Amino acid sequence: MTTTTPGTATVLPLAAATDYHIAGRKAATLARLAAHGFPVPPGVVVPIASFERALGRNLEVPAAVLADLLSAASEWGDVPLAVRSSGVNEDGADASYAGLFTTVLDVHGEAALVDAVNACWRSAFDALVTSYAGAQPPRLAVLVQPMVHATAAGIAFTADPVTGERGCIVIDAVVGIGERLASGAATPDRWVVRGDAIHEDSMAEAVIDESRARLVADLARRVEAELDAPQDIEWALVDTEVVLLQARPITSLPVEPVPIPVEVPAGYWIRETSHAPLPWRPFTEALTDTVNAALRRQSDELRLLFDGAQFRMIGGWEYIGIVPLGGGEPALRRRIRQSVAAMRADVPGRLLRQWSQDWRPDFTARSQELRERRLAVLSDTALDAHLADALKLLADGLDVHFRLHAGLGAVLGELAFTCQELLGWDEPRMFSLLDGTSTTSTEPARALANLAALASPPIHALLKQAVPAKEVLAADEQFAAAFAAYLRDYGCRTLDAYELGEPSLEERPDLVLALVRDQLDSGVGAEAEQELGRQRDAAANEAREILAGVDLVRFERALERALMAYPVREDNTFYTMSVPRGLLRRAALDLGRRLASRGQIAAVEDIFYLHPDEARAQLADGTSGRHVVTHRKGEYAWALAHPGPASYGPDPGPPPPLDGLPQEARLANEAFMWYVDRILAANAQSGPGGDMLTGIGASAGRYTGKVRIIRSEAEFDRLCAGDVLVCPATSPVWSVLFPNVGALVADSGGVLSHPAIIAREFSVPAVVATRVGTTQLQDGQVVVVDVTIGTVKVLG
Repeated sequence: MTTTTPGTATVLPLAAATDYHIAGRKAATLARLAAHGFPVPPGVVVPIASFERALGRNLEVPAAVLADLLSAASEWGDVPLAVRSSGVNEDGADASYAGLFTTVLDVHGEAALVDAVNACWRSAFDALVTSYAGAQPPRLAVLVQPMVHATAAGIAFTADPVTGERGCIVIDAVVGIGERLASGAATPDRWVVRGDAIHEDSMAEAVIDESRARLVADLARRVEAELDAPQDIEWALVDTEVVLLQARPITSLPVEPVPIPVEVPAGYWIRETSHAPLPWRPFTEALTDTVNAALRRQSDELRLLFDGAQFRMIGGWEYIGIVPLGGGEPALRRRIRQSVAAMRADVPGRLLRQWSQDWRPDFTARSQELRERRLAVLSDTALDAHLADALKLLADGLDVHFRLHAGLGAVLGELAFTCQELLGWDEPRMFSLLDGTSTTSTEPARALANLAALASPPIHALLKQAVPAKEVLAADEQFAAAFAAYLRDYGCRTLDAYELGEPSLEERPDLVLALVRDQLDSGVGAEAEQELGRQRDAAANEAREILAGVDLVRFERALERALMAYPVREDNTFYTMSVPRGLLRRAALDLGRRLASRGQIAAVEDIFYLHPDEARAQLADGTSGRHVVTHRKGEYAWALAHPGPASYGPDPGPPPPLDGLPQEARLANEAFMWYVDRILAANAQSGPGGDMLTGIGASAGRYTGKVRIIRSEAEFDRLCAGDVLVCPATSPVWSVLFPNVGALVADSGGVLSHPAIIAREFSVPAVVATRVGTTQLQDGQVVVVDVTIGTVKVLG
């Protein structure tokens, strides 16, 4: 190996690579830990200077570098190598770059080693990296080590990454190498260690026993003590020894909790869990006033007999309450007359026609215009203007979204009431008239199936091996172009349709490719859609055979209008909520990159702990937001640890009877109350618990399968084909999972909630509003989901 000083060496032994400015943080951290006796495999480092010299030579690996690498590797014998990127800014306290730089495993031979080093260097210019890092490309070293012959591997956190609990060691383990875990190819075993106490949280592969888990926990604790901060380590089990492969700070660890005053307004308030299963981050919470303004417009459309609904944050959690109509009896009489006039003027029909004729084209055009702007090249002033445009698009979307709900409630409620009164049909029978028409629900999954159909045999093989996304896309230009088109059409939506702090599909190409992999042998079959169509026609024809005369005319009118309305329930959510929020997240992230690069916030994602007006002010005046972010993170942690009760205030009981109202006003109000209850199911009661859960049957069928609890979009890659998906709630973006779901169990929602509609479109049996599914069920349990009686029974 060339003997020179570290700053000019072509290759450094790992022991000499302690300066992260020369060797990158990954290598430098391992060098420090190895020097203090930690079990780190040997290695050599191609320093950053070699990368920078290669920039002018098309990133070719110089002959001197290759010669020194081969010389160093020969000391380890004829073994496969692991070649990893090591960036200056990687694995820092403010940003991890986790999974963004290239790692190449099982490298054999001179040519493969050259390709691996070159791949690491080129990853500095990958679109995902530049999106994360901003305009300045990262500075990269390369770490080369012999592969360890692991019987098991995984990660360990020295603090709970979800709750922030210090001293809680969370261990994930898989058979073989850790890449199976990072790529999502395997579901890990999980162990949780608190002090001397240890327990299995889930056992997918029975990879390690308690004694091995304690060894991993001990190594993780010692690393944390040495580096003086909570750590995320990668480890491997070689015979009976636990080897350390990487250590980095947990960049997103919650701070110490900060109590939030619990101030309860007068009235009756219900926790809104179907859309807000978790507290909002401050950036999203700041939109509450905009939402409340839209809700007032909603009740005004049909002049309903209340002044709208209203959201309030109580103790950090979202609650919803009804604002009563003021003004006494004169105001009530006036409102009734106005409601009659609105229904006679067919305001519901006007709203639905306005959606297809005016609003939908407008949102499509405005979204496309914002999507095509290149944010990275905008000046601060231009970026601020773009953020204002994105906020305006979302505000307009919220206004249209809630106004449409007024029309949807009246039209769908009318069909439900007509079917019950004239035919004696229950709601599942009524929905059979509409199932299969909500094409926006299934469109992303159908497009995903079409993308899977384009996968060539080499792409099939790479997807099955769960290699990094960039390698898959580099193997087939046609597939890569189709993949880019899919992300363009469906990627600009936050995975959580409502929380701006959650990533969008375009930020998770690995997840999209994993979904493609899962669809290679399944897909969304046209047969299921055709069967729904046949059932829809059969139900309509059955009704027509029963009815005649005036009753038939009434039924046909209600059905025609409902067939126009039902698809709008999901269609408008895509254009008024999901896409505008995705575009606003894009703008917020670009703003976050600028503030983080200037030291005004610690990390890019911290932008979501500021309000939009605060973030824009900091962009303009250069002030720091670090203190505010730290305080808000503490409040968020406190809210997570202190979920509020199901309701506050005295329950006013059911609404007064509306029998005395004119027919039109009665229909408007009864239909809207029916509609809201079928979305939220706020009054649904959970069953006795134990081995039997009860809820609301939302999509017909009966299914037996294994439970997989998915609490958030970050856990999508844990789902296996045929699993019973158990979740708090879903948003429309979750539809991409449904082709591989055996059945659905949701804590919240009613028969018109997003999960219920999506389940019916995919003919997936579903029970919603269980209230306790995610807390009483456990991963791996076998359950029977019986929609007919609305139950989930644990078999074992």
